[in-house]
Amino acid sequence: MTAAGNAAPASGAADDAAGPNGADPSVMDGSSSSKVTVEYHDPSGLFPLIQNQLIPRLPLRNLHWKSPNRPLRSIDSLHVDLVPSTANVTVPGLSVPEGPSSTKSGPTSAEIVRPPVKERRHQIPGLRQTPYLKVYLLRCDDSETYKATARKQLREWVKAHTPPSQSSSSANTQENHDAFEWMILHVVLPNTPAASQPRGSMASAAGTGSTEKSSTSSRWTRGTSTIFEKIRADFNVASKNSPDRVAQVRLQKDGIPPHMLPVGAGSVSPPVNETPQEQEIIWNDVISKFKTLILLSFDLRVSQYEEDIREKDSQRALPGWNFCTFFILKEGLARGFESAGLVEDALLGYDELSVGLDSIIRDQANEGSEAGGTILNHSEDLYQRAVEILESSQKANGERQEVHPHFHDDTPINSRKKDYRGLILSNNISIFDFRCYIFARQMSLFLRLGNSHSARTDLAAKLQHQTPSGGIQRTQDDRNVGTGSGPASNESEDLLFLAELCSRALYFITFAARLLREDLLNGAKAHDMTLPERLIDNLVSSWTFAAAQQVLEETSTSSLPISKFTKDTTTSSSGKMRTFGKHGEEQKFSVAEPKTRIHPTRSSSLSHGRPSLADPPYAQPPASAQVVFENGQYQERLPHQGNTSQPQVKSGVQGLAGNRAQLLILERRVLEHIGKMLNWRIGWTAVIAEQNPQKEDLSDVDLNEPEEKSEQITSPKEAQDMTSSTVGLAAAALVNAVSSIEQFRDSYENLSDLIVKHYMAAGQMKSGESVLGDLAALRFELGDFAAAAAYFGRMASLFAESRWNFVQMIMLRMYAQCLKKLNRKDEYVRTLLDLLAKSASKRKSIRSSSKQTSAPDVSNDPKDWLDDDKVDTTGVFQELINFSEQLPYDMPVQMTKYFGDINVEPYVRHFDDKDGFQLRLQFRHLLEDEIEVKQAKVRLISATSAQGKEVWLESSDVTRVQTGVAKIWLSSNINTTGPYIVDKIVVETKRISFVHEPFIKTEVPTPLGITMSTSAASLRTAKKCRVLCFPRTEAFQARIYLSHFIHIDKQRSIEIECSSGWNDIQHAEIRLRSASAGLRLRTANTTVSSGDVIIADKPNPGVIGIQAMGPHTTACFRVPYELETILPELSIKIEVVYFTKNGQFQYLSSFKIPIDLPLDVNVHDHFKNDSLFSKFNIKTANNVPLEVLDVGLEGYGEFVVDAPRKFHGPIHVFPKQPISITYKIRKRPAKDPLDSKNIQVSESGCLALSVDYRCTNEDVLERVRQLFSNAIAHSPFSRLGRLLEWTFCDALEHRILPNQWEKSTLLDRVDIGSFGDLDWGECMDSLPHSIREDVRAWVQKFHEDHKLISLATCSDPTSLISGVAPPSPYPHRRIIITVTIPPTHILHTASLSLVSPDQPSVHSSAIAVVGKPLMASLRIKHTRRWAIPSSLVSAARLSSPDDPIEFVYIIEANPEIWLIAGQRRGHFTAKEDQEHTFPMVLLPLKSGSLLLPTVDIRARVKGAAEGDKKGGVEQLNCETDYLGYAECVMVVPDVRSSTVGVEIGGIGKGAVVWLESQGRGGEGEGVEVG
Repeated sequence: MTAAGNAAPASGAADDAAGPNGADPSVMDGSSSSKVTVEYHDPSGLFPLIQNQLIPRLPLRNLHWKSPNRPLRSIDSLHVDLVPSTANVTVPGLSVPEGPSSTKSGPTSAEIVRPPVKERRHQIPGLRQTPYLKVYLLRCDDSETYKATARKQLREWVKAHTPPSQSSSSANTQENHDAFEWMILHVVLPNTPAASQPRGSMASAAGTGSTEKSSTSSRWTRGTSTIFEKIRADFNVASKNSPDRVAQVRLQKDGIPPHMLPVGAGSVSPPVNETPQEQEIIWNDVISKFKTLILLSFDLRVSQYEEDIREKDSQRALPGWNFCTFFILKEGLARGFESAGLVEDALLGYDELSVGLDSIIRDQANEGSEAGGTILNHSEDLYQRAVEILESSQKANGERQEVHPHFHDDTPINSRKKDYRGLILSNNISIFDFRCYIFARQMSLFLRLGNSHSARTDLAAKLQHQTPSGGIQRTQDDRNVGTGSGPASNESEDLLFLAELCSRALYFITFAARLLREDLLNGAKAHDMTLPERLIDNLVSSWTFAAAQQVLEETSTSSLPISKFTKDTTTSSSGKMRTFGKHGEEQKFSVAEPKTRIHPTRSSSLSHGRPSLADPPYAQPPASAQVVFENGQYQERLPHQGNTSQPQVKSGVQGLAGNRAQLLILERRVLEHIGKMLNWRIGWTAVIAEQNPQKEDLSDVDLNEPEEKSEQITSPKEAQDMTSSTVGLAAAALVNAVSSIEQFRDSYENLSDLIVKHYMAAGQMKSGESVLGDLAALRFELGDFAAAAAYFGRMASLFAESRWNFVQMIMLRMYAQCLKKLNRKDEYVRTLLDLLAKSASKRKSIRSSSKQTSAPDVSNDPKDWLDDDKVDTTGVFQELINFSEQLPYDMPVQMTKYFGDINVEPYVRHFDDKDGFQLRLQFRHLLEDEIEVKQAKVRLISATSAQGKEVWLESSDVTRVQTGVAKIWLSSNINTTGPYIVDKIVVETKRISFVHEPFIKTEVPTPLGITMSTSAASLRTAKKCRVLCFPRTEAFQARIYLSHFIHIDKQRSIEIECSSGWNDIQHAEIRLRSASAGLRLRTANTTVSSGDVIIADKPNPGVIGIQAMGPHTTACFRVPYELETILPELSIKIEVVYFTKNGQFQYLSSFKIPIDLPLDVNVHDHFKNDSLFSKFNIKTANNVPLEVLDVGLEGYGEFVVDAPRKFHGPIHVFPKQPISITYKIRKRPAKDPLDSKNIQVSESGCLALSVDYRCTNEDVLERVRQLFSNAIAHSPFSRLGRLLEWTFCDALEHRILPNQWEKSTLLDRVDIGSFGDLDWGECMDSLPHSIREDVRAWVQKFHEDHKLISLATCSDPTSLISGVAPPSPYPHRRIIITVTIPPTHILHTASLSLVSPDQPSVHSSAIAVVGKPLMASLRIKHTRRWAIPSSLVSAARLSSPDDPIEFVYIIEANPEIWLIAGQRRGHFTAKEDQEHTFPMVLLPLKSGSLLLPTVDIRARVKGAAEGDKKGGVEQLNCETDYLGYAECVMVVPDVRSSTVGVEIGGIGKGAVVWLESQGRGGEGEGVEVG
């Protein structure tokens, strides 16, 4: 809430001049005082001496008032009006003599002292205005004077001015309405005895602002009291809660005129000198006492007012209660708050009074009684003015006069326009005046709260009379008024309060206008007279316009530059918004930030909540003294060092601009109303009149009157009124606006311009755009097509988003006319498109709501403007298409805006004599004109990512489209199979292309990489637009697969099988594109693997050109490929462009080819002296069984392969059941005839393993497909073979067969499932309704007849009937794997044989005795036949392959089983086929079947250690074929017989005793065992 500085006059400075003169100053006038009054009694003429020190310290700052029933109020600043008392006397010698130093440093006493005026008290407390504080300025130079005269004078003055608050008499209770406090200020002049006295013991207390009383003596004097202490002791009340009413200030000698200094009065002691800091502390103490005493008296007054108000309010139901008296009483409290700076509390009081007035008026209207007092229904003065205006206009006979009576002035809302308070007291006020007064007071308070310019100007004028010199001297708070100095700028307003004022003013003005009309009607009725209706309309319109203009001027602010305009909007515009390119700078608005204000604000609990701190912001004083008044007591608080900053308040610029725009709209409506009475149509009114000329003759007709009377519409009196249509207009801007049609249009444009700018500043773009339409219509009416087009262009975006109506349709027509005249072709076409889109949208909505397209026009009422169907757009569409030829480019537009029910039928139709297919486009033409479609196109995109090629279908001929459903067949020369989605529909009409995209993908990744899911609506649209494409059975076809022959060490290839079908192909191009990363297709190396076709050219990579192919011809091409990385499958897209006599055609498809080998082969080699045994294990690489047809191993060069017997029939390989085949490999003898070339081949040591096989998944799928294809060929639906076969195979491959591979292989049959298992739904939906059910029945019958299909080999051509799948038409697969002979340099064949062991038979093991030695011999045979001579020489470091090599044999045996006697580790040298024998003795240590010790032979190569360190030297490979790996020896103990005894004793205590044993040599021994 603002402080007292916010208490500016009600309606600015202009109100002061309008107020009554010579009023009693003690009685409140129409505008409340903006400050509190402090009266000073100055018998010695001291005020001119102290005002230079006192006034700069005003206004009072940081006051905090706390009432028991109110929250804490913080007043930042409070202005003080210092007035002299009526008992002041003039001191003759006080005048300042003229001299060099007297340049009007201050006014004279004659200028200060006011003539005594006898105070007159008003009987109603709310009308009294009395001082809050009375100050006695005391001059007492010594103690003797104080004792002799000064004390007595003070006592008499204090007794005479004891306030009601200090009296206990009940009779004086009502005097609390004028409660005041008193104070004694002792002024000490220099060169006086008092100047030599210190402040005494109270100096410290005064300096700190403490209220503690002390009687201790001064530290400079002993036992004597100073004058200041005596005064305090005599007049201060000795109470803890009583305020200190005595203060002392000392004046400096240089600040006093010489004649004021005492003459001849020598000082007893030297004067006490005070520092500037001490002087500042003393003056702060004086100001602190001012605050304390003013708040004391203010609290008493408020308490008394509240008590009286409660008492009066409680008597509301009693007879005689008068609302007007209650109003004056409660308004007195509100004005008290206002004078104290609590403006928000004052505003709240007026709001409550306004609600109370509403209640009184409502009660009187409902009950018809006069309870609460009489409130008149009309104002006599308003009626008299209206009569004067009427008589003046009748005397002038309609001619314009230079001087004529005015109904109101420029400020119709003014609290000082009348003596409203006197009228209220006398119960002689009307409802209109009562409400005007309340709102005028509210507006003045809002202006103070908003710190408006008028409030600041008035305050600056009122503060000039307090200057201490002839010029204007600014105080610490006032010096910022109108200047940029001071600690903070106070120029800025609080825009939130100004915005609230505009909002309230809009409601009040519209409401008060109705009250004014009723007031005038009631006044005329009371005088038995009828005022012309046009006069009343003009008076109300003029008052409304002037009131709105007044509020706009009062709320103008520099923070909103567009609000700064002159009063006469007809003569000074804020800038016309013509072509935007020339006045672009007018659209820039500078919005200032909120600043501090001239009227200081206060922190209030009404608008801000307290922070949850120990000391709230309003309790944190600055460094100066501060007073808090609470519950009838005062407190002085020390400064708080915390941060007192508060959160920034919202500027409110947008709110202010928006509310001001509403007021401007109100002014413009008034102007339009006056123009309509003058038959001046402007803007849309004029445009609609041109569009509907039949509506010009409409008039009001009373249905109750006879027809003959209704024909006489105009009476002579009303005819006379029509000649004086402007009578009663008093607003200067309004009068000037209606002076001529040009001024009228200029004013209308200026107001519209301001409205747009305000709306733009408020951020209400759509509202601003709507007003731009009015400006556009005005410019169109004046023929300024460039400006009108600029306005229309600004509004285009609004029309695209908003709901259309009749006026907007007319606007588009006007915009199109402007653009055509300006030759702006592109914009003209777009505008026509918008116009047609609106018309089509209306027809579409009518059709969707099941209404008829046209209805009989039975009414010409203006409400038909909202019926868009009434707008005729015949010829516009044709005009648009014809005009589009002038465009230099094609213009795409949305098709859905102009056509309805757009769809593409998903049923494919094939040609009868060529490849390709057709689809039918269907849409509804909604507009009137017949159009010519040059071409219609549809784009299909693949529903899967496999096929990325777009498919376009186009119409072949020009089509004429009339209103209604249009159907156009679109053709394509492309053969493809798979699901597609209708991605785009294009209908071309000359330069206009109507484009429709039914499915828009919304899967856009977010910045975090998260892909948003597609909406449900998009999924439904995609399903609706899905087309399942397929070619005819006779059409061209291609297939890509992995080559059936694979050599593991050679480059692999793919094969392309092309079937011409019924086409006689002249030439063709095969285009391959890799869809796998790292795949390179070597099309330059393409060869023809089968078929009578010639490759003509290979122009570019990935392109293969071929020559002619006859009908029903099949050719196969082999294309090698390479991989940069290992891939499980290849993705290849193929496009075949072929030419026939019917034109060019394309075949599109994509294939995924698995390239992982379906089998694994492992080999295990075992070397013998003259042969090598290799065992091959063949198993599946996945879960699909294999059918192995043949396996062969081919020998090359010196190797001869002995194969096992051929197996009869194929062998099935399962994932857990591999097959094994062993081959014997021998070296060819040297004597065998073999050419040298083959001998050299043997150096590589490689063989070739070939495997012929079939993959079960490929074989079964192909056989079942062939069965289904044969069935379709013999059915009535053979032309659907490609579609049904593709659907059938796709479902089998991915749903049915993967779960039964092993089962079908074992049982030689496959279960294809039922009709529902294969999910034929999508396929059936893609068929036309005429054949859909027949096809469904045939497929279901096939499933019933072939649920189980036999896979047995059968060559019977009637396999279709028997249910046996025909053999696969494709050959088996063959793979050749290179087998390498392991490199072996040396092979030793070792055997360990026993000499004469006991051996029962040839096939049984030898028998030995534990501990008995066995004679054995080790035979080692050496061969080098498996080595390559050069490799052997290098590895063994030999000079010749036949050189002997040194070896080491090692006999390895478990020492716990065998004890070897002899040489366990021996050295020997050997050559080719050399045999060595080594004798040894074996001693078995354990009994049982024991394996013979093993033998390991190693070569000792010279220099092998150095070679290993150097590295890069071939290692010698030495293998050992040990023949005794599986030989065993039966070792028995050396016992022939044994005798065992068993002791028979107690239970469980039997012992076994080995009595004796006899060895094989006859010895015995006894051993007890137990």
